[in-house]
Amino acid sequence: MSEKEKNESTVAEAVAAREPAVDDVQKITSIQLRLDELKELLEKEKQKSLRLLADYQNLEKQIVARINARGDKIILDFLTVHEDFIRAKNVYEKEGGNVDSLNGIIKNMESILDHYQVKPIEAEGKKLDPKLHEVVQEIEDPNHEEGTIVKEIAKGYIIRDEVIKYSKVCVSKKLIKK
Repeated sequence: MSEKEKNESTVAEAVAAREPAVDDVQKITSIQLRLDELKELLEKEKQKSLRLLADYQNLEKQIVARINARGDKIILDFLTVHEDFIRAKNVYEKEGGNVDSLNGIIKNMESILDHYQVKPIEAEGKKLDPKLHEVVQEIEDPNHEEGTIVKEIAKGYIIRDEVIKYSKVCVSKKLIKK
């Protein structure tokens, strides 16, 4: 083989190597189409996964709310017993009885309430807040500004920044002149 033939053969091989055959182009096109299909399928599965995660998170929130509602009902019942103990202590104290054991029980109850983030609502001397207080009586009182709580009839409580029991209060009102 002459030098010229060798060069032509080498050039032909180089051209053949650079230009893909028709079969190769079809294979690349087929692979690209399959890759596009897989990308689309992956995106659909990703969206499905995100929806399932959102559904799960919503369900979790609903279950926690239900558990809290049941727990809040128990705490509300517990508050009734707690208030009964306080009333009993006050009666015994007025009669001159020993209230040390009742103080211990009340202190334990208050630590349980504190553990569950139950806080009493401050009322006397504060301005009426309908989100926290329930008015049971209006009292004409020249010593207080109108809408000021002058007496607390029943203690109110908040749990996790929500009212579990409203304070029952008496508020001042303007004097009516006759």
